[in-house]
Amino acid sequence: MYWMGSDNTDRFEKNLKKYRESKHLQNYIKNPIEYELNNYGFRTPDDFEKGDVGTVYLGCSHTLGMGHYLKDVWSYKLHNEIGEGKFFNLSHGGTGLASQYYFLKYFSDKLKIKKVYHYYPSECFYRYSLMNKEGRLEIIANLTAYDFTELQESLWKEYLIHEAYNEFHNNVFKDAIKNVCKEIGCEYVFYDKTRLEVLDPYSEKMTPARDLMHYYVERQHEIYETFLKISGHKNTII
Repeated sequence: MYWMGSDNTDRFEKNLKKYRESKHLQNYIKNPIEYELNNYGFRTPDDFEKGDVGTVYLGCSHTLGMGHYLKDVWSYKLHNEIGEGKFFNLSHGGTGLASQYYFLKYFSDKLKIKKVYHYYPSECFYRYSLMNKEGRLEIIANLTAYDFTELQESLWKEYLIHEAYNEFHNNVFKDAIKNVCKEIGCEYVFYDKTRLEVLDPYSEKMTPARDLMHYYVERQHEIYETFLKISGHKNTII
């Protein structure tokens, strides 16, 4: 796949028309990003088979690496440095803690997980997941407000948008994720500081993501360095 989510052809063509002289956008034309997905649809070169040993990376599009070459994504860099076994990148764009718990819980008895590194920045706080009648998770978030059903709109206005409920919801699923890690006896490292900022397509010092929405390459590296620094402390949260 050459495009995914917010990193799509329509957005790129609009940005290219607006910022034609951007050396970064021109580079993406010459060297397109490829999204290689495994047998479960996650962005990793490693297929998941029952009993596989590896390290889990939980998160949203920043951990997946939306708009980035895989080599520049914090999770992939960290795995190559200190990861054990296969690269279990269980991240997915647009997700919040409920979805991330769901992914980890699903694989917790199928894979042998040595460590869990979890990146959850503030822009992901107001993202909820509900199970529909087909048994699939549906994300309810401000980024999908235009797609709300009448029930979802009602839930959003009455409960989900309120800070107190959001904090309660996030704490519940953070504790649930920590408990899964405790049950399987693996190291859990959680980091929640955002690197979100307006990207400059003409920057001389930084390399923006291809969609001009996600972090600079250099911000991805900062996240990698932070996890590298705090790894080794079981159940670490900063």
